[in-house]
Amino acid sequence: MSITPPVPVLQGERGTELRADGADLLLHRREDELRVPFAAIARVRAERRDVTIELTAPAGVEPVTYRIKDVSAAAATLFAEVVNAALPERAEGEEAIDGSTLVVTRILRSAADIDEEEDEDDEDRTLFGTQTWVRHILCAVAAVLAVVVGVADQSWSRGIATLLLGQATAVVAHPALAGIAATWVSWYLPRYGVTVDARNVYRNGSTKLAYTDTDGVTHHIRGSSTQTPVRVSYPAGKPQKAVLCVPWKMLRSDLTMFLVIAAVAALLGYGVFELALPAFGS
Repeated sequence: MSITPPVPVLQGERGTELRADGADLLLHRREDELRVPFAAIARVRAERRDVTIELTAPAGVEPVTYRIKDVSAAAATLFAEVVNAALPERAEGEEAIDGSTLVVTRILRSAADIDEEEDEDDEDRTLFGTQTWVRHILCAVAAVLAVVVGVADQSWSRGIATLLLGQATAVVAHPALAGIAATWVSWYLPRYGVTVDARNVYRNGSTKLAYTDTDGVTHHIRGSSTQTPVRVSYPAGKPQKAVLCVPWKMLRSDLTMFLVIAAVAALLGYGVFELALPAFGS
């Protein structure tokens, strides 16, 4: 029988989704979509934020299960109650069928495509100018300098002051350096890289820019744009490392802002220098 009462749609990790569709359950995953008839389901279990679909199976055969993780706990419980109540009744002593034979699978993407997208996501996190290791190095240099100043001055008050001011310098300098580098790349690539059309898409829980390189391979980078048309540029031979093409006026405004931040960081750095210098002159 099909479900009459409203049943929630379960949204889990990595874009998975489970919902009822008449007398079937539709499990949408990154690589495929499974249509599971109620006749193939033995029961649905809700375990906190996980939901497991257990299929029917003959005696002595391990039943096939499908699981969707990290869903709403309240929705999971309600989903299991409604679906279990709608499952067809089976006569006592009736031999259970192998429910997996009734499941219809529709392939959405190949494993190679998914591996490529995961690689793109990894590179997307460290796209031009966003590396956190620069900030870590600056903070580490400030900490080492503070220790040296404390030992040389034989007073930790100057060392602590150097540490605090040095950490403030690192915090301000990092976005300035990253912003200036990103602005330069955004200026350079549209002029010397490969420029292609792009479009806004909703993918894996966030809006991204999708574009196809000259080899016909589709890539995604974080971000969105209201421009018309939307274009991205990437270095020749590295289509997965693209940036959004933006007008020069916008780049000039961003560059001015980052230069002001860099000037503040330079003043803070000069303060660190003046604070630490007496410790080495004593």
